[in-house]
Amino acid sequence: MKPRERFLMAIKHEEPDRVPQLIRLGRWVTERLSPIFGFSKEEQGAYMGEDLGPRIGNDAIVCQIGINATMETSVGNVADGETFTNEWGIVFKRLGGHNKPVKRPLAKKEDLDTYQWPDPKDPRKFVQIERVMKKYHDDYAIIVDLSSCLLEASYIHMARGSMEEFFFELYDDPDWVGKVLDGLANYYSALGTNAINEGVDVIRIGDDIGGQNNLLISPSLWRQLVKPRLGRMIQAFKRANPEIIVLYHSCGDFSLVFDDLIEVGVEFISTMQPTGAQADYGGIKKRYGDKLAFKGGLCTQQLLPNGTPLQVREEVKKLIRAYAPGGGYVFMPAHMVYEDVPTENIWAMIEALKDYGKYPIKICQA
Repeated sequence: MKPRERFLMAIKHEEPDRVPQLIRLGRWVTERLSPIFGFSKEEQGAYMGEDLGPRIGNDAIVCQIGINATMETSVGNVADGETFTNEWGIVFKRLGGHNKPVKRPLAKKEDLDTYQWPDPKDPRKFVQIERVMKKYHDDYAIIVDLSSCLLEASYIHMARGSMEEFFFELYDDPDWVGKVLDGLANYYSALGTNAINEGVDVIRIGDDIGGQNNLLISPSLWRQLVKPRLGRMIQAFKRANPEIIVLYHSCGDFSLVFDDLIEVGVEFISTMQPTGAQADYGGIKKRYGDKLAFKGGLCTQQLLPNGTPLQVREEVKKLIRAYAPGGGYVFMPAHMVYEDVPTENIWAMIEALKDYGKYPIKICQA
């Protein structure tokens, strides 16, 4: 069975030969593992990650083109401590290999009146997608990641002077916030439509709205400000391709709005961070398993960086036995794997998936 077939079967609530895998690696982990999987130093270029994924067993390849794509990207010869400005007008500072936003283009409300949104048709945005489609699409599912789209894009990258200031505006001036969200929704609707027209399988929209045990804002405020714009984006994607699979990502516990996400057309969610209500794997699967496919679940806050290989194996087994029966599950850690994760725990995770992820799955009795 080809990886693409396996991945799409699982999302459609069918049981393939084994649980599909999509493990996303941070840049430092990619550099650490690449020589082990046969990449020379000359081959470890900007797109090393997309070639490494299939070698570690991934069934899908992710192309990232949204606002978050700048966060870890190497930008020219920018040295540590230096700043640069991207197409959004966001000023980043290079710190320890990451790009941290330090100045926002909509710091003042009146900035929105003259703001020029980036061009969603810029052909440079689609170079990676075109290359990956040509090289891999016969065998692998292709996901386009639009990253933080609405609320997260506003509070991290775009609006006011800080996250705290923007959150005050949610209550003090929701009309202005709505205009910011409208601009983002219009941009991402067009960007996602252009990506879908390249023939990809899954469009991933991300918006970190969850804290450790609840939403970052009240469900009613999210429904007022975010949900209508999210629904409008998904409608645009479905007009471009009624068969496109819409994947929604948030960190934290966002289970309070699962029903709302289903209502606006989300079919697939990640990264299922095991915190708050989402720690109840069996309960989530029982309540939503016929409406949503799931991706993720393995703790990257404590277990992967601090646990033993045996503890990692046991948690992988627990996840698979709770989520995988009947299809509807793609294995992945609850976020990207970063440099604090020991290599032995990465091996334990991958080997456990091989050992416990073959169908038929033994149902968890816990």
